[in-house]
Amino acid sequence: MIGVLGGYGAVGREAVRLLQSAGVGALRVGGRRPQPVAGAESRAVDVTDAASLLAFADGCRLVVNCAAPSARLSPHVAATLAAAGIALVDAGGAACADVAWPAGARALFAAGALPGLSGALPLWLADSIPKPQRLHCWFGILDCFTAAGAEDYLDGALQSGSGGPPLRGAALPFFPRPLTLQPFSDRETRYAAARLGVEESRCWLALEGQHLVRALEQARALPGAQAVDAIVAGSALDVAGRRPQAQFLIQLDGLRDGAPAAVTLRLTAPGVAHLTAACAAACALWLAGAAPTVGLAAEQVPADELIRLLRRLPSGVELEVFNAGVDDLRETSGGAL
Repeated sequence: MIGVLGGYGAVGREAVRLLQSAGVGALRVGGRRPQPVAGAESRAVDVTDAASLLAFADGCRLVVNCAAPSARLSPHVAATLAAAGIALVDAGGAACADVAWPAGARALFAAGALPGLSGALPLWLADSIPKPQRLHCWFGILDCFTAAGAEDYLDGALQSGSGGPPLRGAALPFFPRPLTLQPFSDRETRYAAARLGVEESRCWLALEGQHLVRALEQARALPGAQAVDAIVAGSALDVAGRRPQAQFLIQLDGLRDGAPAAVTLRLTAPGVAHLTAACAAACALWLAGAAPTVGLAAEQVPADELIRLLRRLPSGVELEVFNAGVDDLRETSGGAL
């Protein structure tokens, strides 16, 4: 049996649907306020209480944690399940790296959109450029955040380091409006750059609209709850009247057969919850048949395997690879969908 924590939220519901579509067998879905789930067992669980968590996980060969905010909840979930010897996939939880994992443990964390696919996709592109030299990544999310999702987004944005001032009024292909590009760096993006051996690596959050931009600027000076409220309100205003979407552009430059070459990957998804759930479900499928391993998903799961499993799932996530750089694509796309 596979258990899904936070299974009644946007990410959890989608992860359950994808796991069912993959035919993984019996599923147990848990949350504070259980609801009927067709084809699955529903359970009440408090992830902050070790006894409740262990009762939920009893009999599960693997638990997928989609409970948020992961910055606060995931380390406790990971420590509790690690001590009980239960395999874990955490859609967030980069801080789970600090948990004392026993020998033979099986756990993947940061197995979502950002971090998660944001680190795996550059590695997957490496087959297209045998001698990579420069990596540029743009991570765009246009979606309404819940309070828990906003807390995690804010934690990641603030922990990534300033990396310099934002660039306003930027244009990128496939993004229909001017963008604010906020320099971004975390452990995962640094790992991808080191693994590729590139001379230059730059990553940005690509923010459409101005309300979320202002909320992020204000957040450093606001108390936690007010900062979260500002992110929730700002994201809702930016997405009003538009279709939610997660969109990544990743460009890798280097040498192919001794000549300069560039490739650009475009990923689109119906929203951040869909993308996060798709990566978590793919990681669960991989870990179910893997040898003991512990670490960030992008560092542990072979990129080819992760993308193969992702494509197998009916998630609405689409990938395109262009034999051109972003500047060339901007000229042909006109910056719009």
